[in-house]
Amino acid sequence: MEQEREEEILSAIHHCVKCKLCSIASFHPNAEWLPLCPSGQYYGYQAFYAPGKMEIFRAILEGEITEPSEGLLNSVYACTVCGACYEKCKQITNVELGAPELFEEMRRELTSKGWSLDVHKSIAEKIKETKNAYGEKYEYKAKSSDANADVLYYIGCTARYRVPEIADAMLGIFDKLRLKYQVMDEEWCCGSVLFRTGQVEAAKELVAHNVEEIRKSGAKTVVFTCPGCMKTFEKNYPDMGVELVHSTQFLTRLGNMKLKKEDLKAAYHDPCHLGRDLGIYEEPRAVLSEVADIKAMKREKEQAWCCGSGGGVKSAFDDFALWSATERLKEAKEAGAEALVSACPFCKRNLKEAAENEEIEVYDVVELVNRCLEG
Repeated sequence: MEQEREEEILSAIHHCVKCKLCSIASFHPNAEWLPLCPSGQYYGYQAFYAPGKMEIFRAILEGEITEPSEGLLNSVYACTVCGACYEKCKQITNVELGAPELFEEMRRELTSKGWSLDVHKSIAEKIKETKNAYGEKYEYKAKSSDANADVLYYIGCTARYRVPEIADAMLGIFDKLRLKYQVMDEEWCCGSVLFRTGQVEAAKELVAHNVEEIRKSGAKTVVFTCPGCMKTFEKNYPDMGVELVHSTQFLTRLGNMKLKKEDLKAAYHDPCHLGRDLGIYEEPRAVLSEVADIKAMKREKEQAWCCGSGGGVKSAFDDFALWSATERLKEAKEAGAEALVSACPFCKRNLKEAAENEEIEVYDVVELVNRCLEG
């Protein structure tokens, strides 16, 4: 790490006074103290809260920690990098370099020392070999893809290989509305899991390929159903001169959809990448309100509880990921919801697994729109 960058990071770390207000939802809108940090709440030790991880990073940079222990690696990587702590911190301080960026930087530093988790190294190898995070053969084909369309739908690994109903729903919407679109014949993983786990070098080939393919496509707008992919394109990719929009933003612009509203009480779960990272809160709610009756949960928008699957957590700490998702499902049911609706394939996958024995349905917004859309 360059000295100037290290000094900047250490300055931000020393800015933290260990007050731990970052781990608690604001009292004023909620009228009660509610936890915000999934890893801290689940594991209970200070090392799993943001201030504890800050102290670990300081000790690594200042040479106090020279060998990784299992406990150290668990505290660093059992974090979804959801950003809830930073949303709280910046409300009461003027800190600019927030915890999510610091924690990703810490993982890059650990990777440079060879201290990555084996499961994350394995994902990098799968991506290198198959160009997707699940190590599976690329077979997904869109029926009506038009190579000359201005709109390109970037599907992403999870919607292709784990929750294809989301991709099917988005493509169904395009077809029902007779909109021209294209998908990439050679779509590679966006690299999100590599960036989030500190394996930046392994992502460079993916970035170069996807940038080249999108430029060659001639598309003017790239639509994402995956906020993790969209965030990666926004934060980690060079400017391609194209517009990047989430599916819910795209749908709110259309204005000509004939939707039949269902008799369904639904709570909306804010995906961390879509909300805290990209600032998209209203569009998903606007779309969902057209097809269902929205029930508000106590922790929403900037103070939403994370589903538990991001940041490499789902692959390395599945019990923790499912616990966090179960907590969210409980909150939705307490709000009187019959369904928990998100706008992220990764959120849906984890929430759906956790809901296996729960009396609540789990959907993505585009699934309900496609179901209620008169074609």
